[in-house]
Amino acid sequence: MEEGQIRWMAVTAALAAAALVFFLLRYLGKSRQTGEKIRHVYREISGLLREKGTASGYYQRSRQWLVKNGAAAHYGNWVEPIRFLVLRIGLGLAGLSGGVVFGPEWGAAGFLLLFFLPGWLLFWLNRRDNERLLPDLKLLYHSLEIQIKAGIYVTDALAECYGSAKEKRLKQALLELAGDIVMKADIYDSLNRFQSKFDNRYVDSLCITILQALESGQAVELLRDIGEQIKDMEKAVLERRKAALDRKIMFCQLGVLTVVLGLALYACVSYMFGSASMF
Repeated sequence: MEEGQIRWMAVTAALAAAALVFFLLRYLGKSRQTGEKIRHVYREISGLLREKGTASGYYQRSRQWLVKNGAAAHYGNWVEPIRFLVLRIGLGLAGLSGGVVFGPEWGAAGFLLLFFLPGWLLFWLNRRDNERLLPDLKLLYHSLEIQIKAGIYVTDALAECYGSAKEKRLKQALLELAGDIVMKADIYDSLNRFQSKFDNRYVDSLCITILQALESGQAVELLRDIGEQIKDMEKAVLERRKAALDRKIMFCQLGVLTVVLGLALYACVSYMFGSASMF
């Protein structure tokens, strides 16, 4: 009885909120002047909150996490911490309103699932990017090694490497790095900005190697060693994909075998019952 009352109250509250929003929008549509005043106040308040929020530690940490995991590449350039949080809350409320019909616990589960879903999805997409970047990074290390060995200055070699990248995210970051090197002439700040766009240990190693090359002038051996590590990592990724494909094939074969055995067993049982009914 109590669970039914709670469910009825939740549905009633959702309908009341929807009706309130509908009548409010209808009233604002009729009263244009009032709507303009409310929108003006909203813009002032949201601007104040945004100005205060961008200086907070949460905003800076969230922004850094979004940039490192490639939120702009996967979700669009509109993504920033406040909008991303609003998106997560909106999805959570949608899960809450959809799950509360079946019970409060379903509503809470729906809210938590959809609230954390964008972050989980972005984390998974970044891990997939890191695997896809391995061939481009291997080629990048090899290209830098050849150019530096040929006597080309490391910053000039780095500025020309974006053309060898095939993955869109890495190519865009290298293009922005080349632009920063040319326009700002500050290799340290440019590398720091480039490194902050990835959560990838090989990108970190590349930036560290280039900084060491600027200070000591010796980078060929380091680039060659890291290139070999990337090659080994690429082989490991291919082996893992091959093992996953073999498991899928095995499960499909087991599924087909199960269906065949089930049909055979059904045919045998049907034949036995049919034979028994004749006697």
